[in-house]
Amino acid sequence: MDLGSLRALTTSIVFSTLAVDVTVTRPSPDNVPIVTRGIWTTPVTESLPTGLDFKHAEPLRRMALPRLEVPTVPVKTLIAAAERDGADVLTWQVDSIDHVDAYYTRVFVVQVPEAN
Repeated sequence: MDLGSLRALTTSIVFSTLAVDVTVTRPSPDNVPIVTRGIWTTPVTESLPTGLDFKHAEPLRRMALPRLEVPTVPVKTLIAAAERDGADVLTWQVDSIDHVDAYYTRVFVVQVPEAN
C-alpha cells in the first residue's frame, strides 16, 4: 500500500470514530447543505496564528472537515454541530481557514448567537 492510500484510510478511520455529525452550508451560490462529519480539534489558547485579527475572549474553536464531502469552505460558511455527541446542536460560522490539505480543511469558527 502506498503512503497516499494509507493516509486516506487513516483519515477515514479518524473521521468515522472521532467526528460529530455536522451540516455545512456554504454561502450562495453553493449553499446546498452538506451533511457529513467534522472533528473538533484542541481549542487554540496560545498565540494567534500570524495574520489573523480575532477579537474573541474565549479560546478559538477549530474544526476539521473532510475535503471529499466539502471541497471548499469559504469564510462565512455555517456549520451546525454539537460540541460532542449528545450535546445540543449549535450554529457556528467560519471565521478563517487554518489549514488545507488533500484530505481535510481545518477552519476557525465562532458561535453564532441564537436569535431571541
